[in-house]
Amino acid sequence: MSRLWLPALPAALLFSAAFYYMLPLAAPEEARTGAALALGTAAALLLVYRQKREHLARHIAEAELLGFSWTVKGCLWNPAGAPELRLHLPQGDPEEDRLLADLVKICGHPYGDARRLLRRAGGPALAAAAAITLGLGKAPWLMPFLAPLFGLAALVFLLSRGEALFDRLERGLSAREALATLSTEADYRQWNFLSLEAKRDLAGRLPAMKEAIDRVLRGEAGLAAGSAVLEVGAAGGFLWKHIPGELRENWTQAEKDPHAALYARRHCNGARFHLADVKSLPFPAASFDAVVGLECFDSLSLEDLGRFLAEAARVLKPGGRLVHLKDFPDWPGSAIAARLNAFGLRALRREPVSLDGKLELRFVPLGAADIEELARAAGREAGPTAPYARALATVYSAGADSDRRFRLPMFVSALALRETFLAAGFELVSDSLGPGAGRPEVMAHIVARRPA
Repeated sequence: MSRLWLPALPAALLFSAAFYYMLPLAAPEEARTGAALALGTAAALLLVYRQKREHLARHIAEAELLGFSWTVKGCLWNPAGAPELRLHLPQGDPEEDRLLADLVKICGHPYGDARRLLRRAGGPALAAAAAITLGLGKAPWLMPFLAPLFGLAALVFLLSRGEALFDRLERGLSAREALATLSTEADYRQWNFLSLEAKRDLAGRLPAMKEAIDRVLRGEAGLAAGSAVLEVGAAGGFLWKHIPGELRENWTQAEKDPHAALYARRHCNGARFHLADVKSLPFPAASFDAVVGLECFDSLSLEDLGRFLAEAARVLKPGGRLVHLKDFPDWPGSAIAARLNAFGLRALRREPVSLDGKLELRFVPLGAADIEELARAAGREAGPTAPYARALATVYSAGADSDRRFRLPMFVSALALRETFLAAGFELVSDSLGPGAGRPEVMAHIVARRPA
């Protein structure tokens, strides 16, 4: 059964109330009420139809991309019914076909947010209309004009809010995507990699991101044609599609999710692809000039990160580069906040960090004595949590409000990750955290070196 039928009922009533104000005041009460109910119900059904149609369209697009033919069963107009997408398997390996069918269910591109302006305008429009109505409502001759204005503004607001709610309900995050979003220890293999690719595209970040990748890999890490590169946590092969062409000839990818590996192979990824875990890489010692990860290293648990860094040091040649790339500013927001607050509670008996509505970090103002105590406590911290303690102390010592990058989880996470690399025996080459490090909104990066 569709998730939309229950919110469609109150939505129809709210839409009807908005239409009631828009209809002529001189109309008979019964006719006005009946027409408003009819229009409100029609608006709710139309909203349900559009959301279900877009939800189905994204899965159809992914099914076609993966080589399936399809048929649809079910009525989109029925708010209580859920349409069913039936896939006709391509003629291939049965096990691969099964994985492909599962991939269509758990992945698929998210909705485009083409109506973002409507959503942003809904609240201000309603507030402005209410203010005008209250300010001029004492003049009875203005009411035939003010009531429809207020009703129209209310309808715009309700449509925008209802649309956002229906989006969330009908999308129904998969178990994998929900874990990646909510868990403070999300494993990279649980990320909905197709959604991440689509989000980059929808945000218009790809041109600047491609330029940043080129600058980091060739400029900061010094990679060139023929360099042996291992990409870990490669997912569906997004990074390989955006690296400079001369780096592709000796590029190897490792990914533990069979869905992602199959997706990469079916989409003509020219890299050598291995189904492998970052904690146990199936490569000889000193095999690679660089180990690279996009949205990978800081998504690992602290224990897994330690095991991965040991593996990275093993497979890197002496002087080889370890390259961390990250382009989603708000990830890993909950994880980094939880780790910083755990240290804050131990050092100051308070949680100094929170996430705001934009998923940006907010730091509680501290006095000079507390900042000094934080630095002393960070110096005493040991084990895998020490990098996060030093990162928090660094932010406060520099001034939590002194740099916009401190508000973005990906940069504060990179602060801690840099300390983790150093603690694991790597040497820092460059990062995106110092002055003149480039455009912080595009990508965070760290380039470290295995000692010769």
